[in-house]
Amino acid sequence: MHDPVTFALILAGGIIVIGFLGNHLFKRTGIPDMLFLMILGLLIGPVTGLVNGTSLMRFAPYLAAVALVFILFDGGMAMNIYRVFSESPRALILAVTSFIASAAVTSLLMAFIVTPGVSLLYSLLLGTILGGSSSTIVISMASRLKMSEKGSTILGLESVINDILCIVISLAVIEIILPGGTVDLATVAKSVASRFSIGAVLGALIGVGWLSILKRVAKAAYSYMLTLGVVLLAYALSEFLGGSGALCSLLFGIILGNEKEIYGILKTRKPTSQVVDAGLKRFESEMAFLLRTFFFVYLGLIVTTTSITIILTGVLLSFSLLLIRFGAVRLATVRSELTQERTTMSLLLTRGLAAAVLATLPLQYADPTNYPVVGKIFQQLSSTYINMAVVVILTTSIIATSSILTLKQKNKKQHQNRKENRTDNTEQTLIKKQKLTNENFSLRIHTQVSHKATANTPTCQHFSLWDRLKQSRADA
Repeated sequence: MHDPVTFALILAGGIIVIGFLGNHLFKRTGIPDMLFLMILGLLIGPVTGLVNGTSLMRFAPYLAAVALVFILFDGGMAMNIYRVFSESPRALILAVTSFIASAAVTSLLMAFIVTPGVSLLYSLLLGTILGGSSSTIVISMASRLKMSEKGSTILGLESVINDILCIVISLAVIEIILPGGTVDLATVAKSVASRFSIGAVLGALIGVGWLSILKRVAKAAYSYMLTLGVVLLAYALSEFLGGSGALCSLLFGIILGNEKEIYGILKTRKPTSQVVDAGLKRFESEMAFLLRTFFFVYLGLIVTTTSITIILTGVLLSFSLLLIRFGAVRLATVRSELTQERTTMSLLLTRGLAAAVLATLPLQYADPTNYPVVGKIFQQLSSTYINMAVVVILTTSIIATSSILTLKQKNKKQHQNRKENRTDNTEQTLIKKQKLTNENFSLRIHTQVSHKATANTPTCQHFSLWDRLKQSRADA
């Protein structure tokens, strides 16, 4: 292609069309569209070389932040605020247990197989990078799977908490690795608590404030775009103040998506018409679709590994994370009505946006001139972090996709069997009713005949007595 602009437009249009078709296919067959999009990224990137994925690496922070904002905002608008309050403890248990266990197993595999002889802190860094499921992917899949509202709410909250834990603790590990860096557990705990509290408070306050403003500008032109602009500003403000922009975006979406409930909680006067209408929800949902589509293609583009060791270790690690996930889900759903959804919740272990972005952080310190002590080590390991993260992202995506598809087919077959059993039971019931009807009919006929016989019996008895009377007179 001689004209790069034309090629870029063709590529962008093709990606959107494939994203739409993939979404349609997901609704029809249950195969998530993210798998097709990542395969497309592999084909146009590492396989054919049409797009240089390495050159796009510098755009990772920007694409990741924008995708994270709108996908979490979209997920928040679909959540019930009362469910959020009631399911937060279970989501916290699931997030913390799965993160700690996943980070520990990843660190050990990294230390013994991929980077033997290197300080355990470098292996721990990859463990914290891959410690949690991706809110971008999990919320996208959970919203389109036929899960209960309670289950999807727990998964959404858990994935957001995981993102925060991954980001905060990974940055803390890097601070420890750098020369002179000393970060104790108290500092890490304060950082996590600060990001949670600032992000949650800002998201709630800005959401409530924007609801009151939206009453006055909802009918104005471009009010939908204005809302999305406020979401971006809320994310940036939260990050600037040291809070979690991801949690802020999620809370913002929850507030707008529960407009009636918020007015009831605050005991304020409700507007005559709904401010957050179907048009706004559809517009931001399509924006989230656009960004999600390009993000998954981007994940396929950045694959650069050809090392068999990294590929096999990544696959082994992915299945290890799956086993850990089953245990964490079972612990978090003890004494709940979610026992039927444990398998589905366990399969949604996919790593994604946070892992991809955090895996690029070591590149910032891979300069021996500025960082004489750790620069050379990060220079050697930076590609390993990225490649391992991408392999795990792809493998966990394939595990989730194939397992959920198989599970859906099994559930569909069981549903058909139950339907057939109900049909058989209905037919047997009808046969029994028909047989009972026939028996009742025969009984009525028999009863009528008996009545007739009984009616004739006195006459027969009468003649019999008359005959005996005549016979007795004759004898006399």
